[in-house]
Amino acid sequence: MQSFMNLKNRTHLTYNLFPMEYLHTQRVALRPYTPEDIPRIHAWFNDPEVTHYMFTGQKPTTLEQVTSLMKHDVEEGNVVMIAVNKEDDAVIGLVGLYEIHPTANKAEMRIIIGEKQYWGKGYGSELTEVITFYGFDRLNLHRIYLGYTAANKAAAGAYTNAGYTHEGVLRDDIYRNSEYYDTVRMGLLRDEYYAHKYEEHKKKFSIQKV
Repeated sequence: MQSFMNLKNRTHLTYNLFPMEYLHTQRVALRPYTPEDIPRIHAWFNDPEVTHYMFTGQKPTTLEQVTSLMKHDVEEGNVVMIAVNKEDDAVIGLVGLYEIHPTANKAEMRIIIGEKQYWGKGYGSELTEVITFYGFDRLNLHRIYLGYTAANKAAAGAYTNAGYTHEGVLRDDIYRNSEYYDTVRMGLLRDEYYAHKYEEHKKKFSIQKV
């Protein structure tokens, strides 16, 4: 089976994929974040539909604030990548591994699909799977964890399908939309991943020698 990361037939780079395609799923290419992405991220953070279940968006966010946040995230050693839809070269979201711990070998996975026309089409699942594979296969992580608002059923399905296990609930942890939401915590250990998901993901995401 030909890998989605096989670059043999990728003969050109579009503007949106500049400076370099780094990871691939069937439909999405991931590239490094660049400062040129700031206006788009700024728009996502100020869209109440995009941030409906998030802490982000409770207050208006300026371009300067987003610039500072992204600069800090990159300089602190987090892995932040921009998701580009291969079919139309549209930037659709970002995904990353944050708070990477040098001795515990753990990191927090975060994802946002900012372009609403791509919601409900499985892109979140693809990004969750490939960033999870990357964390274990490339970064040698022992544990990847995440949190999501309990009312966000789509997120729950994507994370469960990728192999993540329910670890706990923070009750009334987020206040949005005139109500409190629980935050669900999930995690995945390296041994669990390699026992149940690694071989499947290796066929889809690993680099094939040519």
